[in-house]
Amino acid sequence: MKVEEFEFPEDRFYLKTHVWVKLHEDRLALGITELGQSLSKEIVHIDLPEIGEVIPKDDFIIAYETIKAVSQISLPFESTVVNVNEELWDDPNIINSDPYNIPMVEVKGDFQDTGLMSAADAVAYYGELISKERERYEGY
Repeated sequence: MKVEEFEFPEDRFYLKTHVWVKLHEDRLALGITELGQSLSKEIVHIDLPEIGEVIPKDDFIIAYETIKAVSQISLPFESTVVNVNEELWDDPNIINSDPYNIPMVEVKGDFQDTGLMSAADAVAYYGELISKERERYEGY
């Protein structure tokens, strides 16, 4: 599914913070959406959690810095880190090259009933967001 030129694969769930979550057996892989990475060009630094670390609900699990801003990713459920993409330590900008195939971390946690959106819901949500931003800057 797409919003404008931004893809939202149907095999994952989405947060309103430009994060995708994909279920792999008993694990959840996390990454940044294509739309999110387009807003986060030139990632220069990333802070990833330690394997085994327990992240409380709504605490940030990942922080990354671009040339313009620092962003944080949090989850609406408690999770335990089971894998970290080690490549990101050396080159965090690879997220921009293929955001749906570059998981940042994998976690275990109970994500049911936590407000994760389906691809259809994410397309509707982000489509409305883009539309409002265009209206806001129309005429500038």
